[in-house]
Amino acid sequence: MNSLVAARREIPALVEAADPDPLREADALQEAQLVDSRVCQLTSTAALLFELRTSLQFDAGNAALLVVRGLSSFGWEASPIHVPVAALTVVSSLPNRTADAFRLRCEVFPDAQLVVAGTRAEFHVLEVEGISDAPPDYSALSRERIEREVPSWSSLCNPIQTSSVSC
Repeated sequence: MNSLVAARREIPALVEAADPDPLREADALQEAQLVDSRVCQLTSTAALLFELRTSLQFDAGNAALLVVRGLSSFGWEASPIHVPVAALTVVSSLPNRTADAFRLRCEVFPDAQLVVAGTRAEFHVLEVEGISDAPPDYSALSRERIEREVPSWSSLCNPIQTSSVSC
């Protein structure tokens, strides 16, 4: 997964177009869970890692990676969460593309908002190896066990769908 973030890499021709496409369609990420995010100032890149096993829209894949390059803005606003580990579920996602910028706003449960903007964006639906068909029960497992059962930056994965936009 890290290689997809580090540099734009060639995706095999057999990889299908993302369907739905959250870079172009509102609410395509509905009920996906935001697992992690990274921002690298040196490369002006932000990466968002999603759990897709809970998603309403995606039939393929169990994880997704959204990478924004030429990063101009990254914002996260949230109310404090008073549990050790919590699933952050996307309730709304709204992409917006202009001549010079791509912007994505996600409303996240419980009570958070993520906004990211840049000049290019890539979205990859992934099949992560070694995780079950259902997401873990966050309330019943230890943090270490949960971390083994959700997609991570070091997960071995194969891209199965992809999409990109440039401004």
